[in-house]
Amino acid sequence: MSKSLAGWRAALVLALGAWLGASAVAAEAGPRVRVAQGRIEGITHDGVDAFLGIPYARPPVGEQRWRAPEAPAPWTGVRPARAVGAACMQDAPRPWGPFTTEFVDVQAPLSEDCLFLNVWTPHARGPRPLPVIVWIHGGGFGSGAASVPIYDGARLASRGAVVVGINYRLGIFGFLAHPELSAESPLRVSGNYGLLDMIAALRWVRANVSRFGGRSDQVTIAGQSAGAAAVLDLLAAPDARGLFSAAIAMSGAGMGVGALPLADAQAQGAALVREAGIASVSELRQLPADKVLAIRPRVDMSAGMPRLLFAPVVDGRVLPHDVEATGDRFASAVPVISGYMADEGFVMGPPSATPASFEAHVRQRYGAAAERFLAAYPHADEAQATRSMREIGRDRYMASLVMWAQRRAHAGQAVYGYLYSRAIPGPDAQRFGAFHTGEVPYLFGTLDERWRPYGEADRRVSAALQQQWLAFARGERLPSPWAPLQGDEPRVTELGEVPPTPVTAISDPSRLQVFLDYVAAGGRLSMF
Repeated sequence: MSKSLAGWRAALVLALGAWLGASAVAAEAGPRVRVAQGRIEGITHDGVDAFLGIPYARPPVGEQRWRAPEAPAPWTGVRPARAVGAACMQDAPRPWGPFTTEFVDVQAPLSEDCLFLNVWTPHARGPRPLPVIVWIHGGGFGSGAASVPIYDGARLASRGAVVVGINYRLGIFGFLAHPELSAESPLRVSGNYGLLDMIAALRWVRANVSRFGGRSDQVTIAGQSAGAAAVLDLLAAPDARGLFSAAIAMSGAGMGVGALPLADAQAQGAALVREAGIASVSELRQLPADKVLAIRPRVDMSAGMPRLLFAPVVDGRVLPHDVEATGDRFASAVPVISGYMADEGFVMGPPSATPASFEAHVRQRYGAAAERFLAAYPHADEAQATRSMREIGRDRYMASLVMWAQRRAHAGQAVYGYLYSRAIPGPDAQRFGAFHTGEVPYLFGTLDERWRPYGEADRRVSAALQQQWLAFARGERLPSPWAPLQGDEPRVTELGEVPPTPVTAISDPSRLQVFLDYVAAGGRLSMF
């Protein structure tokens, strides 16, 4: 648990004790805000007001399971907003590899009634409204929550922003496509309930954030991993147009998650339900949530990360186009920051490899083009194979980012790229390096020594990263060495030290060409 989150909980315990009469001293009322549905009361800690567990939509339960979110019901009196709401249904998180507790523990009970958001805002606010950052968590569209400890927005908010963290439906609850669901939908589509949740949350923010001191016309959506893929999808989603003014996609590359077309996703969903012995969607809605969660096929992980079973769907309406094939068709013309970690390769394959396992991985992923990739990435011994496993995963991200940025430039909007190279401290720092998700605590300032041996240099990097992201959220021009990704040898800004430095996006241009040729021949560079 982060020190900041521990502080919130200590404040909550004290407040509840006073409310229940456990203390002879009357409790001081927490900060109150009136939102569209009624009044809420949060808590104040270390100069930041927190309003936690605010419903932004009606509970998607019963007959509302697998339907578009609806506006929350109003309430009377003052609703407590001092504790996070339930996290959306998912498997119990299990730390693995470098992803220890702070990265995966949702710190909340699981429930279908989970469409909550958290708001952090400075307690002492001046007359000028603050920029807003809406955080979309990662987790492969199947896990995570706004309550994960590293997403505590207090320290980021203390630097002069309103920070909002949102939950959205996950897995089968958020992304099941099925012919019956499409037939009953007014939109005649299914499968993007999680994306619709995000759009509903952004609408709530647009309507209410000024009451927390935020600028409703200066909202930056930001996400990491699957959250970054969601950011890219929201850029292409017509219903999200006008709900944000900038976007930050961290470790989401440029080509999304390889979304299925609606027809394929419906066939996949129908087969899955049929194999589970369920006769209809009506019957499926009557099952308890834990029984629904258990419906899944067996997945072979031996060849690396497979295509996600439940993820956004190209339905022609909510998500009109595959991000990987979007070209310059973007619904939202806003500036974008996008980048990746130096050792992203860990998430694209195992952290170590032999020549044989590396070759098998490349052949499985790149098919007929495998020989060119094998020639570009030496793998004569275990050390070479392990290094190449990391590099090919990282370069895949970077190549997709470069191509996506070029398409975005055709639409007249700049994309600023970065490489985060600081190895994340810990007992496995040499093994995992700057691994996937490792930069998130630096963004939020949730560098807790009880988790990892963070030092003063880490805090300087964290402060610099926060300042750069907030400047972007305010609409300011990013200082040198930041520059739009463009040209034949595109450059990105290397983060991890203070000050940042410019570097070539992919150190070996011939490798970039291999990826470009692969895509030109019909290959795909989606995350999974």
